[in-house]
Amino acid sequence: MKHKFHTFCILLLLLCISYDAFSQLRCGTMERWNSEVKNNPQLIEKRHSIELEIKQWKKSSSANSFNIPVVFHVIYENESENVSSEQIQSQLDVLNQDFNRINPDANQTPSEFLNLAADCGINFCLAQRTPNNDTTSGITFTQSDISSFSLYDNRIFHDSLGGKTIWDPSRYLNIYICDLTNALGFASFPGGNVSRDAVVINYSNLGTIDVSPPFNKGRTATHELGHWLNLLHIWGDGNCGNDQVEDTPIQNTENYGCPSHPSPSCSNSGDMFQNYMDYTDDGCMNLFTNGQKDRMHATLNTQRLDLNNSQACSLPFEDVGINQNISPANNQEYCGTEVEIISSLLNFSNSNIYQSEIHFQIDDNETQTLNWNGNLLPNSSVEVNLGTYSLEPGEHTMTIYTSSPNGFRDLNPNNDSLTINFILKDGTDFEFHIQTDNYADENRWEILNSSNEVIAFDNELVSNYLNTFSFCQDMDSCYTLVVYDDYDDGICCDFGNGYIMVNNQVTSGEFSNEAVIDLCTISEIKEDLKNPFSIYPNPSTGILTIESDLNIEDIRVYDLLGKIVLQQSCQARLEKLNLYYLKKGTYLVQISTQNNYIYYKKIILQ
Repeated sequence: MKHKFHTFCILLLLLCISYDAFSQLRCGTMERWNSEVKNNPQLIEKRHSIELEIKQWKKSSSANSFNIPVVFHVIYENESENVSSEQIQSQLDVLNQDFNRINPDANQTPSEFLNLAADCGINFCLAQRTPNNDTTSGITFTQSDISSFSLYDNRIFHDSLGGKTIWDPSRYLNIYICDLTNALGFASFPGGNVSRDAVVINYSNLGTIDVSPPFNKGRTATHELGHWLNLLHIWGDGNCGNDQVEDTPIQNTENYGCPSHPSPSCSNSGDMFQNYMDYTDDGCMNLFTNGQKDRMHATLNTQRLDLNNSQACSLPFEDVGINQNISPANNQEYCGTEVEIISSLLNFSNSNIYQSEIHFQIDDNETQTLNWNGNLLPNSSVEVNLGTYSLEPGEHTMTIYTSSPNGFRDLNPNNDSLTINFILKDGTDFEFHIQTDNYADENRWEILNSSNEVIAFDNELVSNYLNTFSFCQDMDSCYTLVVYDDYDDGICCDFGNGYIMVNNQVTSGEFSNEAVIDLCTISEIKEDLKNPFSIYPNPSTGILTIESDLNIEDIRVYDLLGKIVLQQSCQARLEKLNLYYLKKGTYLVQISTQNNYIYYKKIILQ
């Protein structure tokens, strides 16, 4: 297969230029391609990879129909070259007829080719929006000081050089109309330079209005669009060549005029000179084959896949934005130095949104961009997780905004963005639960720091409900949770079965006026060099000795989740601890001494 393909490429490069009666090429596509190859030999290998991709797709092919947005660029020097919108519409009509086999001359197809003639299911529509999402007729008109463009003249594709810069070829089929010398038209094969990925037609051969025969039925554009969709000339551009389509007869060379049928060559029963990819007169052409249809469909499902998803044939409507930032929320405090960014993307428009860019910047950091893809219905929203990011503790500002809905400019930038202010505290998020009885209006709670200052509170608990609360503990600090009952009967048991749960440890709700629970959290343990006590051995297998200069009144051991795993009271300067039953790991020992001094020491159990 590789040998056959390279033979095919060599035949393309050895193409002999044929001229019609007016010394003008019927088609200049192969001449343009050969010129491109001279400047970029890698195009040969690119064509090879495209052929392999097409063959692979065809093995798993399924029927499809396609709608391709078209923009016509009219480049003219004088009014005779400035074709009318009616003329362009007549050309568009021909394309839709020919590619759907509803052309009036379909009945002229010879009977032996009828079973091969294909309805390709490819439709062409005038673009109704520009790449910038402004409305358009699908036709641009550019007056130029260039009287004509040659076959190899790339100025036609650039505003600054007297032409018109191509519209995004992944969303538009660009058809240029100009005074083209030396050829009736040419096209770009898939995989070439995107800045020139277009079809170019001589203005005098466009459409069906006021056009002189024999090229007066719009088939020049049909032929060139075949190339643009990766069809080759039916004779394979060589004597008895290969056009890579199985159901087109092998023929010796191109046909001109309108031969009599049958007109055999290369041992076939008759050339298919009625095929749009031959060189016959417009009035003699009337079909694509099923094999050519498959090849074009393969191209539209691979190299030109994005075109069928383009929204360019519909009026501009895209309007999408961030209507809410779920995390972090505006003017909120968060524990820790990591923040998860979750935003709500809302479709403000009346049609579906399939893609959008979401950008966000935190403080002066680099702007981050995420490409969202999905199917967002009108007036619907979706939560988008933009990831988790580490930041320094303190105040932060985040700006988040959207752009490029469905690849176009957003019509209403006023609802695209939000600015969020939030604070990160250097601590850990501590959660606790209070199951209330029937009279939660009697209850409230406070959290006090080591200086007995209230740093958090709540007095709006719900009756007969598991109330959940959280607060941010500073690193390496301990706190006290106090739950109050104004009627001195706790939260259990006469009027319900209430309880308090901290770190999955349940404390009975059976108390009078208040329940007091010590809390502690551990991060990077900071050793107090002035500790008036020592713990040894450390590391230990579980039996430790605490020796202090002051009387020890209380000893508590916490695990790294802040849970108390041991508590014992004493009145001595020397104490033994038996922690043999604990799992291996790191623990924090809290020592309370006389005069209400509290000290901490990290220990390791092995």
